[in-house]
Amino acid sequence: MGKAMKNHFTLLIVLAITYFSCSNIISAQLRNENYTASINGKIIIDSPNHNIQVKSENGSFWCTFDIGAVTDEYRELSNFRLYKEGRFLFGLSKVPGSDLEISNSGYVIFYDHKKHFLGELKIHAYSVSGNHLFTKSFFNADQFEFSESGNIFGIVDKHNLNIINIPMSAAYSYEKCEKFALDNAGYIVVLNNNELKIYRNDRLLNSIKLECSYIRKIIISSENNLIALINKRNFITYKLSDGRKSFSKQLKGNLSFRDIKILDAKIIVGIHKKTKNESIGILREYDISGKLVDERFGESKLIDQHEKAFVQKTNKYEYDPIPWPFFPFDSMRTVWNHYEQQMGNDGGEWSYLHQGLDLIVPIAEETYSVTEGIVKLVLTLGGGAYWRIAVSDSLVDDYSNGWLYAHLIENTIQFDIGDTVYIHDYLGDIIQWSEDWGHIHFVEIRDSGLVWLYDDNEWGINFNPMLALTPLPDTTAPYIDTVFTNSKFGFCENETSNYLSPDSLYGEVDIICKVVDYAGNSEWQQPAFKTYYWVINTATGDTIQPRQLGHVLNHSYPFYSGDHYTPFSEVMYKRDPILAASSWMSTERNYYHILTNSNGDSLIDLNERYLAFNTENYLDGYYVIFIEVFDEAGNSALDSMSVQFKNGNSTGIKNENLVSEYSLAQNYPNPFNPTTKIKFTIPQLDPIDGGANNGILYVTLKIYDTLGKEVMTVVDEQMRPGENEIEIYAGNLASGVYYYQLQAGNPSAGTGHGFIDSKKMIVLK
Repeated sequence: MGKAMKNHFTLLIVLAITYFSCSNIISAQLRNENYTASINGKIIIDSPNHNIQVKSENGSFWCTFDIGAVTDEYRELSNFRLYKEGRFLFGLSKVPGSDLEISNSGYVIFYDHKKHFLGELKIHAYSVSGNHLFTKSFFNADQFEFSESGNIFGIVDKHNLNIINIPMSAAYSYEKCEKFALDNAGYIVVLNNNELKIYRNDRLLNSIKLECSYIRKIIISSENNLIALINKRNFITYKLSDGRKSFSKQLKGNLSFRDIKILDAKIIVGIHKKTKNESIGILREYDISGKLVDERFGESKLIDQHEKAFVQKTNKYEYDPIPWPFFPFDSMRTVWNHYEQQMGNDGGEWSYLHQGLDLIVPIAEETYSVTEGIVKLVLTLGGGAYWRIAVSDSLVDDYSNGWLYAHLIENTIQFDIGDTVYIHDYLGDIIQWSEDWGHIHFVEIRDSGLVWLYDDNEWGINFNPMLALTPLPDTTAPYIDTVFTNSKFGFCENETSNYLSPDSLYGEVDIICKVVDYAGNSEWQQPAFKTYYWVINTATGDTIQPRQLGHVLNHSYPFYSGDHYTPFSEVMYKRDPILAASSWMSTERNYYHILTNSNGDSLIDLNERYLAFNTENYLDGYYVIFIEVFDEAGNSALDSMSVQFKNGNSTGIKNENLVSEYSLAQNYPNPFNPTTKIKFTIPQLDPIDGGANNGILYVTLKIYDTLGKEVMTVVDEQMRPGENEIEIYAGNLASGVYYYQLQAGNPSAGTGHGFIDSKKMIVLK
């Protein structure tokens, strides 16, 4: 627990003055009965003005703004105008953030997500008259709360609960917590491990051991000597003075507690009633003793029911198939931002890898679950546009996987932590992202615990969702665009901006290609999903560089943070003032893939950034570089370019990297379930050794059971020499012993094979 940075006595004076002035506003609003419940039970102010974009909880202050250019996690806002009960207060032509909140006393917090890929959130605070009060940075923040007076703001980041006195611009810290609540008179309540701790002026006053878990919200009122909290089924109150339980209420059936406030010495509770066909908000009003004094229905929404159909696998990848998260579930949506797509600014100052799949949909589009599971995350990263929900595949305290659905309207989210979700269950509606459309950020993540946190260095991402979404009706093939007017491909000295002429390549060279792809009918250009390259000596026809994988956009990362995505972007893509990264909102984008920053496997390592193709290993002369690119649906493009090596090398240097022998490795892991990998090599003899292997080899890799019956054909195609790694999905095979056999030979020699080898594998389920 930290010490206050400002005098707490001064803080209490400010809080007291603000509280008594603000409580009149709250009382007036309650008497006018403007409060209602949204379709999920969130307590809101009912407003007939539909032009309002953000308003304070008491409804006195509201604003409008315009949305300009947007990127995956950032929106350029402009023409901000703040009002109080219809009277204009101040405006900003350019907003310092992509979302905002307004407190009950008119303070405005702008959430600046510009450096979200680094986990950084800046908040900019403005007074009711438009004065900039302060700017503060936080990392991995995921909880935000104003006091009822609107003068105190709390935010939980990676290390602390940070309490900010807005008018004084003073900040002090408390222990990091799961939930917290603020009081107008300086009380702070924090929740950790089912225990409430009550502080005032940085001093621990009391603690309360709770009887229930999965707490959804806590409130505190020193004026009413009250602490109240809710979880799904329970509403419990305690005396602030001594921590004794005051009263409790319970719900059953299709009712669940969703929100709670103290207004005018009354406790207002928001309840979510969820039936098979409808989502309804209910308000209940209790006095301080727990007597129910009023109940009324709020907003409601009819829910369409959809048959829980089995999703038939239609692609070749090993991932479990999932439907699209919108109805109709077999309809591909507009792909905006691709998995591991390079994102950056026009000046080339920085770039990062996009951390999921972005789909463009209409504003307020209904979102549905793609699997069944348990909700382990419902939170915002700062502002109403950043709410998200994640559904895990299992109820375990250890690591598990789950699908993340980001950018939902908070007041429509149907589930909370611990709830069970089934496939095609309605989750909530998509927020407005651009002026005329919304988008979902969609990806499978990995974390540990029964509740997933954003700030614990465990929120990882697993794989490219396009490999699981079914169906994938994409027949648009990618194409290889021109990098420079005089050069189809780009060449530069390793990790420099010294670009070389294709008729004068020397030293260690990075080979770059620009790829353009379209996913289905989307107008937004996408990068290549998979890239390969190889090099042939024009004079001899020898393959000096066997076909090698550049990169495949399907890497996993242990944490949802720019610590990984920013440096890895520079491994996979070229980004400098000459070959700049794509601009935010351009449909035409610049994906300059660096094919040589790879050791040829499907993994990625930061050290691969310094790999290159060394032209010094070969004789001066003419060569042809081939590049082949694929999308997830298997559509491909092949292109080539003639180049000349000029190193002053007339005798040549033996290439130690050429594969000279056949080999078949033991599969790994073994035993396995359901996937394993097999590595094998097809030789290419170095011309300096006097050998030649100019033909394409015909290769088969097949799996047999113990009776010799063929159960699977893994490879049956012509292949170029080199190292290969094949991943096998054996989900349809029964447990037991199997054998895999590799055969390879030159097709020009008829049906004969130059190599045969077999090894044993074990499927263990």
